Amino acid sequence: MNKLIKTVITLAIVMTGLVISGCTDSEPAPQQQFNHIMPVVPAVVDVTIGEALADPYAHETIRVTGIVNQTIDVEGYTYIEITDSTGSMWVAGYPIQLDNGTEITATGNLNIEFSSTQLGRTFDIILFAESVSDGTTSVSNSPHGSPHGSDNIVTGDINVTPVDGGTRIEDILSMSAELDGQVVKVSAVVVKNVALIDDYFLTLDDGTGQLKARCPTTFNVSQGDSVVVTGSVMTEVDLGSGYYYEVLLQITDVE
Repeated sequence: MNKLIKTVITLAIVMTGLVISGCTDSEPAPQQQFNHIMPVVPAVVDVTIGEALADPYAHETIRVTGIVNQTIDVEGYTYIEITDSTGSMWVAGYPIQLDNGTEITATGNLNIEFSSTQLGRTFDIILFAESVSDGTTSVSNSPHGSPHGSDNIVTGDINVTPVDGGTRIEDILSMSAELDGQVVKVSAVVVKNVALIDDYFLTLDDGTGQLKARCPTTFNVSQGDSVVVTGSVMTEVDLGSGYYYEVLLQITDVE
């Protein structure tokens, strides 16, 4: 009997030790460790305008269909007011010509209390559209590039001579950890330019690699331009909606 009691006690001590060991082990699982660099591309959810206005936080990416009431063109963008049987809302999309009364479908992300400096007004709720289609014409171009920053633009031969004190793109990409937060100067060609409300999202190419960059629209930059830009290197930039960049250059000056 005593031997049985000793055996039970021994097993209890061993089990207690295992439980305590498991509870004090603070090492996260591999999946938890790397979740921040593996963003999930959100599913697109079809909603009515009324549903979008009633709960703008319900879904990350939505698709709505409505009739165009009016459009306002600004540099790089078209603001579109649309209506369905449940309500009216504004959509900010890439430049597109639409007649009033046209039915369109817009896909994108809702923004709350957005202030437009170009229009001098604040929208309580607005859809930043990644695509707008009227059934025959479609404008689709993500403002942040492809999910995970993976869109590669195929260009012709580019071989840009670096300026004095400049940094090659291949060096920025290979030494991004060391350069994080540092100011660099890059001589490159703009091979892609997506205009947002207050920023351009550029893809720069100097022949050694391609680098994503965010540039204020106060600078006049167009696709195909040869530029010398100065900016801060940022790493592990998560812009939301599944758009993640291992390296992004925040431009502060363009020559």
